[in-house]
Amino acid sequence: MKLLLPLKYYDEAGRVKPPISLYWVILFLCRSLVILAGSLSSQQYSKELLAMFYADSRFLYINIFIALPTFVALLIMGFREKLWQKNRVWLFTLIIPLMIFSCIVDVAYHLFVANLQHWQFSWVIAITLIADVFCLYFLSKDKHASFMVFDWRTKVAVTPDN
Repeated sequence: MKLLLPLKYYDEAGRVKPPISLYWVILFLCRSLVILAGSLSSQQYSKELLAMFYADSRFLYINIFIALPTFVALLIMGFREKLWQKNRVWLFTLIIPLMIFSCIVDVAYHLFVANLQHWQFSWVIAITLIADVFCLYFLSKDKHASFMVFDWRTKVAVTPDN
């Protein structure tokens, strides 16, 4: 077996670990879910916290919809052991495309919002668009994530525990 990455990027079972930067991309793309979870954790100020980030609740729902493909990719990554056991390794090929789809829809949504604001400059939209473009570039060019998906797609010989 030829190592595609340095040894520190492999887990105890010899599988490629997800890159830390991939988790940062997931956190950015799922930011609406993080905000929702944070606001729900404080029952007393939940509406105020949501209003601070989303003036209109429709924007929250749209952003949650945008985050769902990335959340599904996170679930696939989280349940990798069960997917290996059930021989559903084809699901790992969906991780990067789901995140790219989420990123493209986020770019389109923020361009739509900028159009609604008659293209007046907004720091939030500008920073979000820059981060989205960075995420798209990362997802399309990162070799570590590609090696991870390639490695995870290979079948594992499962032996019954004694």
